[in-house]
Amino acid sequence: MLRLQSALRRSGRLLQPRGAHRCLAERPLEALLPTHVRNLLGTTPPPEKVFANRELRMADVKAIGFDYDYTLASYTTELNAFIYDRAKEHLMERSHYPAIDTSYDPSFAIRGLLFDRRTGYLVKLSYARAVAQDAAFLGRRRLTTEELHRAYGPALHCDPHRVADDMSQFNDLFALSEVCLLADVVQLAVDRGIAFDASALAEDVARAISHVHISGALHDAVRGDPATYLHPIEGFESLLASLRASGKELFVLTNSPVPMLETGMQYLLGDTWREAFDVVVASARKPKFWRRDQPFRAVSTHGYVKWSRASGRDLEKNRVLLGGSLAELSRLTGWGSEVLYVGDHVHADLREPRRQGWATAAIVRELERELAVVNTAEYKTLHERSVEADELLTRVQALGDIEGLDALEGEREAIRVQMRRSFNENFGSVFRHRADATAYAFALKQHADIYTSRLEHLLACADSTRFYPTRCRLLPHDP
Repeated sequence: MLRLQSALRRSGRLLQPRGAHRCLAERPLEALLPTHVRNLLGTTPPPEKVFANRELRMADVKAIGFDYDYTLASYTTELNAFIYDRAKEHLMERSHYPAIDTSYDPSFAIRGLLFDRRTGYLVKLSYARAVAQDAAFLGRRRLTTEELHRAYGPALHCDPHRVADDMSQFNDLFALSEVCLLADVVQLAVDRGIAFDASALAEDVARAISHVHISGALHDAVRGDPATYLHPIEGFESLLASLRASGKELFVLTNSPVPMLETGMQYLLGDTWREAFDVVVASARKPKFWRRDQPFRAVSTHGYVKWSRASGRDLEKNRVLLGGSLAELSRLTGWGSEVLYVGDHVHADLREPRRQGWATAAIVRELERELAVVNTAEYKTLHERSVEADELLTRVQALGDIEGLDALEGEREAIRVQMRRSFNENFGSVFRHRADATAYAFALKQHADIYTSRLEHLLACADSTRFYPTRCRLLPHDP
């Protein structure tokens, strides 16, 4: 026995005596800190701007990559309105839809919704695939509980195969145009008594939205008036220069074509924007980029695509690369796992690189507004009353008072409706439905090591910054 204990102690597997644990637990952790740091602990810290799901040290990051759309380029709502209008025209002119006289409504939808191609319902799902019963629509009409029970059963639960096979998911800000148009076209059909197949309608709208992108109409609009469609980034050039001065290599990796990328980056950084990055990849075709093994082609200084396979010389000459793959990028640059990739789409941008060993950061624009809401006095009061109601329900349940339970449940529901409408009148918070995380929030938790509302918050982090996750049930920004 003594020999066994001796061997375990040498291997580090034998626990220390209980007394040692008590001594360690009783030792004030603040005593480990320098005096000047301890003195600052009593001051109020600045509000958090970058949140961590997992621990990350910026000093360990050797290269930082950026998606373009809604990461480097932050678009105004005018872009969504443009996409909506052009797609609407395509439906009427090419698909012979009746006159659609609606316009883009930025207040209608939120990121993370799903369109059920069996029923035509627009729904919000929890992480456990439960339908939010007060956040489901047919067109612009809120569905009743009875209608949802008929579609999804009394538990309002969606089978994973149904979600995968019969539901379109909208997880980026570009998709808000499509969601709004889908709802408006469904409402048009309902109002006119037109029988429609929800799956075919979804295909038509998706094809119309895609046409706006691939036809070049969107690119032409942005090129013609970038100030209308793009938000500038304050201090962008100096922030990037600071990162490079700390030894970081920087790269762009986007699905956007070269003309779109060129226009936006010239507006944000000027004509010499390529000099700010070590590698620029356009037309990457994510998420295929992460899984395939395919060489790059380079764009020459004269603007034509070279027929030969891109090499390290193209990187030295600061040429834009097209297509390619993660495997080829690793071969050309020598980068391993010490890479942080920043994007806005949790699936297309972040899921696969994280599986490949890269760290990931998500840009979630809605976070800014939702944080502003939860920090208002009105919302804090509602949150406190909601917690109080939950506690009282548990206590009254133990007493078996059904009348008291009914009264409390009614009040709690009224409180929840007010809380939900504080974020969005129709669908509530992007991240939460009642006590549950939304499907989008769960994906964000899974695939993003850190997340923030603005790129500049992340760029401003010093090389010495260390991100630490907090113990939380949902997401670290959530109250």
